[in-house]
Parts: sequence; C-alpha cells; structure tokens
Amino acid sequence: MDRLIYTALTALRSSQAAQGVTANNLANANTLGFRRELANVATRWLGDDAPAGSGRAQADEIVRTAVADGGLLTPTGSATDIAVDGRGWIAVRTADGAEAYTRRGDLRVAAGGILETGEGDAVLGDDGPLTVPSGVALSIAVDGSITAGGIAAGRIKLVDAAPGVLAKRADGRFAAAAPLDADRQVRLRSGTLEGSNVGTAATLVELLEQSRSFEGVTRLLRVTREIDEGGARLMRLEN
Repeated sequence: MDRLIYTALTALRSSQAAQGVTANNLANANTLGFRRELANVATRWLGDDAPAGSGRAQADEIVRTAVADGGLLTPTGSATDIAVDGRGWIAVRTADGAEAYTRRGDLRVAAGGILETGEGDAVLGDDGPLTVPSGVALSIAVDGSITAGGIAAGRIKLVDAAPGVLAKRADGRFAAAAPLDADRQVRLRSGTLEGSNVGTAATLVELLEQSRSFEGVTRLLRVTREIDEGGARLMRLEN
C-alpha cells in the first residue's frame, strides 16, 4: 500500500511543479525575449544506498532547460531596439556582476551613459559594459557596431552557443560555466524587437491537461484511502 501512496505522491509533486512552470510561461507570454521553460523529472531515491531496482524512488520536478526557438519579430522603427537574427545571444552584465545572455533587445541609455536592456542589465562590448554619449542619435549595425552622433562607440558583444552550453537562470537570463567568446557571425536586426516564444493557446491547453492530471491523482489517493480503510475493517472482524 505504501508503494501506491508514494507513486501518487510522486505524481502529485510532478504535476504541481509542471503546472507552476506552465503558469510561469503563460505569465511571460508578452515578455520580450522570454524563452519557454521545460520541466524535467529527476529521480530521488529513498535512502542513500537504495538500489536502482528497489522501486522506492520519488521524482523531483525541476526546470532544467528552455526552448531556444525564436519568438515573433515586431518592427518598431526605434534605433535602440534590436533583435538577434537567427541564432545568437546578446551579452549583458547583471546586477550580481555576472555575465549572462539574453534575447531581449529593448535598449536604452541609463545614467552615466551606460547602454542597458529594458531589465536594467548593462550591455557588454568587447571590453566590458558599453557607454555612449547621452543626447545624441544612436545607430546599431547588423554586426552590433554602435555609432553615436556619427562617431564609433563600440560593438555589442554577440555570442553563439552549442546546445546544452547555456543554462537558464532563475531571473530568466542564460549563463554558461565560463564567459563565451564573441561570435562575429551573429547578426542583428535594428528597429525590431523579439517577443517570447510562448504560444498562448497551446500553453493554455497544456495547463488544462496538467490540471486534469492533478485531479486524477487526487482521486487515486482517495481510492487508496478507501482500500486501506476497507482492509482495516476486515482485520477487525471477529471470527
């Protein structure tokens, strides 16, 4: 009986975590550059030395990967809006000082002339965060080169990564074990923004299916309790 309960518990944990991931995807359907998350199941054995064939294991639901497919490109006409054309990422420095990578390209000039994304991350160049003169017209070329008032002001660090190299951080950015080198083959589209790659309709259907799965497991728990109570009553019967 306890194995049936553990099986139901595993399913409940997995379903609940999957619903959380799907709900987060849905909430970020309109977030620029957002990448849809995937929830994978990892085995957690009951006991440090539990053998692989013991059957005493739970599933630990964690977010491990994200879908890197591109999102919808929307022309804006703004010189400080950029989108990665095809493969590639924009290198940024986050508030914790780490180098991370994003597809969000709504750029702005912050105090001190630092070029940053709409989330407040400093955009990196070849030699660190980029600074540009304030109050002058900016132009961003397809290779990431920036001109401010007709004067060269640096180049945005653009990178590419093989599958599995980048891991999604809790804040939605991506990171690698070590900073990646700039890739001169990555190209940008100026005056364009990339949306998320979350399909709203498909995600709503996925969330509904996960909710029904959760309800099905709760019914299994009720049946398990009824079976257990029935067995207890039989044990109390007098001969």
